[in-house]
Amino acid sequence: MAVLNNLFIPRALSSHTEVAALNYLPTQSEYKAMIMLDFTCQCCGFVGVSKKEVPSAGLEFVDINEKLTLLCIMCAQAQLLTRPVLSSQNSKQFNHGKLVYCPDIEQGKIISVVRDIYALSLYQRKNKNPQLKLYIDELRNSYIDVLTDRCSNIPLLKIKNNDLEGYAALYKFSPSSFLKHEKNIFGGIRYIPDDVVFSHVIKYWLNTSYHAVLTAF
Repeated sequence: MAVLNNLFIPRALSSHTEVAALNYLPTQSEYKAMIMLDFTCQCCGFVGVSKKEVPSAGLEFVDINEKLTLLCIMCAQAQLLTRPVLSSQNSKQFNHGKLVYCPDIEQGKIISVVRDIYALSLYQRKNKNPQLKLYIDELRNSYIDVLTDRCSNIPLLKIKNNDLEGYAALYKFSPSSFLKHEKNIFGGIRYIPDDVVFSHVIKYWLNTSYHAVLTAF
C-alpha cells in the first residue's frame, strides 16, 4: 500500500495576508520563484497561467514547517483555515469549505478532482455536452457526494464536517505536544473548498488552464 503524503493536512497556520484574494500581487522575488516553479501547486499539481490582471495565477507561497511552499489558493486555504476568502463581491467569506475524514485519499488529490468538478460544471452550464455531464456526475458521485455522505463526522474530535471554524480553533490552540504529533491526530482530515466562495477563482482558472482538458470532449 502506498504511503500517503500528510504534509498538506488541514491546518490553521498564520498568514502574511489578511484575506485570500485572486488578484493578490506577489513580490518581485515571489514572482520570480513562481516562474521557476512553472506556477505549479506543490500540493495538487495544478498549473496556473499568469495574466496581467492576475499575476500570481491564483497561487501563493505558504510557510509550512518553516519551508515556503507554492500552493494554489484552494490548497493554501486548507493550510490557512482561519483566513477568509475575498469573494467576487469583495466580501470576506470565513466559511469557505468543509472538513471530512478521509485518510485514504491525499489532500492534493481531493482538491484536484473537486476543482475539475467545479470548473467543468461551470463550462457545462453554458455549453451543453452529454458526455461531459456524465463525466462530471461520475466525479461528483465518487468524491464530493461520497466524502460528505460517508464521512459525516471526524472521529475522536467530535466535530461535524461543516464546522470548519471549530476545527480551526482546535488546531490553532492545541498545545505544542499535540502539534508535534499532528499527523497522528489530524492526519486523516481533509478540506473540500466551497464552489460558491471560490466561483470567481474557478472562472479564471477555467478560462486560462482548462483548454487542453476541454478538447477531450
